[in-house]
Amino acid sequence: MTQRSIKKLAELDTAAQMVFEGFLRRLDAELGDDRYIVFEGRRSKETQEAYYAQGREPLEKVNALRKAVGLYLLRSEHDNYMITWSIKSKHIDGLAMDVVPVDGAGNPTWDLAHFFKTFQKIRDCGFAAGLICGADWPVPKTDWPHYELR
Repeated sequence: MTQRSIKKLAELDTAAQMVFEGFLRRLDAELGDDRYIVFEGRRSKETQEAYYAQGREPLEKVNALRKAVGLYLLRSEHDNYMITWSIKSKHIDGLAMDVVPVDGAGNPTWDLAHFFKTFQKIRDCGFAAGLICGADWPVPKTDWPHYELR
């Protein structure tokens, strides 16, 4: 398990830590800790508000919210699309994680088409650990990287 994974795991609610630790150990066994990254665990209410504003508010307002919480700024209105469907995320309570594959250079990727098999393996490990995967939510709310407690 990478230091980043350990750090993100420690940020979760204590009730969630054991379940997510099992998830990450399964991922390490199936993929190796260099093929995925825990992109996000617990997030602040303010970060959730910045994410929620995307695709709903003008770019200037979205970037002001993102800047206030230390997120990178979006480059154009083209990047200002919805990335979350709820203002009340289980991330805020430390009951969710976002896990994505990494590309050949070790960078996180959300490229579902190119990394579909890796996304599926991650989802299978999440199911085996007893988690809900956002991949199984109805379209258009599908969120492959999202895992939360049942």
